[in-house]
Amino acid sequence: MFKIVLAAFVMASSLNLINAECPNACSAHGKCGAYDMCVCYRNWMANDCSERICQFGLAHVDTPMGDLDSSAGALTGPGVNVITNDAMYPFGTPEQFPAMMNTDGGIITNSAHYYRECSNKGICDRSSANCQCFDGYSGSACQRASCPVSNGGMCSGHGTCETIKTIASWDNDNIYKLWDEQSTMGCVCDPGYDGPDCSKRQCKSGPDPLYFDDAANVRVSNYTYQIYTKASTTVKGNYSLIFYDTFGEDWETKPIDIGATCDTVTDALEALPNNVIASGSVRCFNGADKESLSPVDAEYTNQPASAFFLKTRFTIVFTQNFGRLKQIDINIHLDGARPTLYTTETTSTLGWHIYPNGFIGESDDLVPDLCEGVLVKLTAGTGSTDEDMYDTLTTVNTQQDKALKRCLGDSDGKTSTFLSDVLSASATAGGVSYTSNTDIYGWDFGNVNNPHLIKLVETTQDSLILGGYTSLTDEQARDPSLYNYPITKHCTKNGLKSLRNHFANNEGNNYCANLNPAGFYAVMYFSTAKKAFKLFTRPSADYVTTQTFHIYTSQGYMQMVNPNVAAFSHINDIVVGAAGNDFASLDVNNAHSNVMYLTNTTTTYSSSNFRGQIDCETAKSGFGNLDCINKDDYVMFLNTITATTPLTNIVNPFVTGNTLAAARTTNPIYPNMYKVKKIFRDDKVFNNDLNNPHNENLRHQMILDYGSNTKYSYHLGGGHPAAVYKFRPASTYTYVSQCSNHGICDESTGLCQCFAGYTSDNCGVQNALAK
Repeated sequence: MFKIVLAAFVMASSLNLINAECPNACSAHGKCGAYDMCVCYRNWMANDCSERICQFGLAHVDTPMGDLDSSAGALTGPGVNVITNDAMYPFGTPEQFPAMMNTDGGIITNSAHYYRECSNKGICDRSSANCQCFDGYSGSACQRASCPVSNGGMCSGHGTCETIKTIASWDNDNIYKLWDEQSTMGCVCDPGYDGPDCSKRQCKSGPDPLYFDDAANVRVSNYTYQIYTKASTTVKGNYSLIFYDTFGEDWETKPIDIGATCDTVTDALEALPNNVIASGSVRCFNGADKESLSPVDAEYTNQPASAFFLKTRFTIVFTQNFGRLKQIDINIHLDGARPTLYTTETTSTLGWHIYPNGFIGESDDLVPDLCEGVLVKLTAGTGSTDEDMYDTLTTVNTQQDKALKRCLGDSDGKTSTFLSDVLSASATAGGVSYTSNTDIYGWDFGNVNNPHLIKLVETTQDSLILGGYTSLTDEQARDPSLYNYPITKHCTKNGLKSLRNHFANNEGNNYCANLNPAGFYAVMYFSTAKKAFKLFTRPSADYVTTQTFHIYTSQGYMQMVNPNVAAFSHINDIVVGAAGNDFASLDVNNAHSNVMYLTNTTTTYSSSNFRGQIDCETAKSGFGNLDCINKDDYVMFLNTITATTPLTNIVNPFVTGNTLAAARTTNPIYPNMYKVKKIFRDDKVFNNDLNNPHNENLRHQMILDYGSNTKYSYHLGGGHPAAVYKFRPASTYTYVSQCSNHGICDESTGLCQCFAGYTSDNCGVQNALAK
């Protein structure tokens, strides 16, 4: 009997021991601690440690935790944690939004995107510890805003899925460092495809056939490339040209010998597959007519001041490839790492420059308004001391002069006097009071801060008159009394060669008919001192006084960004710098670069950490700002001085060295309108530079979409820098587009469905029979 009782007691005691253990023995994923509570191993949770914890990631959207302690009171804020020692939040968590801390342990109250399970964009599967992500999100912690997936796969099989940080780096090495640099994803589509998932096909583009008339002509891409050495040496071998089509796809030519002619270069480009460049469409001019290039060159002005040795140079025009194309490039490594273009030097000084000549292909007409019935002429500047230095623009008669003023209209968007920074509001010249929006036409004179941007197009005539000449100089060729066709030295291989065949067969000195000349930009203001329209640019260098032009204006505004900021591409090599600085090499290397450097024009602003920044992110108010620059803004660079502009308020670093004569000759004949691809601050390029008055370790700079066609220099004694002008387009007209504005693009096939009366693969041909 005693044995039975003892057995029952032992059994009852055992049952009591089992009941007192932790739930489910902590599921073998924790330890049973005091008070019979499970202390779960890492990444396990619940009272019996049976549930998994999913991965954490930066929250796409922060959410409050809620009333975790069931107090029914106000939710605790940052720094007041509840439920400490929790498996998911061992150090506790506030009930409101979580917050990060700085290095001193202080709460950063305006922080966001703190770590949350499944990044707050998924539900945790407690059995597997896998996040079940919401649609559009992926990753082990749902940390990525994923790329779209279609029947063709991710990005429709026509692109790659990349992080926003990578996409930014592919765009001129731009830097993206925000919280989602590795989280936000996007499709980078193959050329010819578009849309968020790269499922849409792009159609062929072309100019609107109704855009053409007696004056309006398409601006197409025009590039000069030149290969040089910095010492007299022999260059051997070959290179290739890389052409970028309207979709951004790159196409590389077959090898081109260093001694190639225009016909060879043209053949190589037009031989690219898929009819990328139409046969007979490339115009070419061989400008390599001398080896040693001096600072002043009759064909190409504003080259480096240091002599260098030209080995080949061509200007090529793509007459049938429309739109704002990416600048061409050169490849000298056709066999991998081994250069296929080389010199006989021990250390090669081989290099090349590429730049447009003031004629850049465009899709949008930035200056679209024809001043109907007005023809203008140009007169070259004279003298060396005042505004007579600048080209003068005149109309044919008084009535046209009044019409031109009406067309120019407003230059700054203001109704107050525009000369307040130069002249008093009551200033007069010739008995006329000069105020903004003056005269019965309501037009502005424009000034150094707000000049007028205009476009000039040669008048196209109907007859060809060769006169009695057997050869033509540049001036004679431009004289309409001798030769009434607009002409060009850029000729096609099998195109109109009337003058090339008429005169000696010499590539460098012959001309071809140019029946539809493109317009070129000029920058103009009305001089109160001279009572005449003056140009900061100098197109008269290419034309005689009898040549007439159609003139186009714009409702947009040309605005100097900051009169206290100088832009330059060169440290002037005539000033001796620190030991070891090779200014001559810098001068040549930086010629025609697409990088412009920025600095202050006086030392006044350095004490307040003003270093010439004009980007809209860091530009400081109170430092002369008239505007600021963002990525993709249109900009132009001009050395602008007028007789009425005080010497203390011009872009003239350290006052000396910049004159009216220098301003005129520094500016290009035909200015380029650039797009800013990046504006930033980086290490100085010119190291150990004693000419730097502000002792900058970093220098503000901008990257442009094209190389510069002129040279702006800077040094402690003066130099010839430029002011930065921003152009704000108004009534632009997109005349180059898919299907040429006269069809609808079928995005499933990439084929144009042309409207009635238009045909061809880009709907760019008018045809009365087309349905």
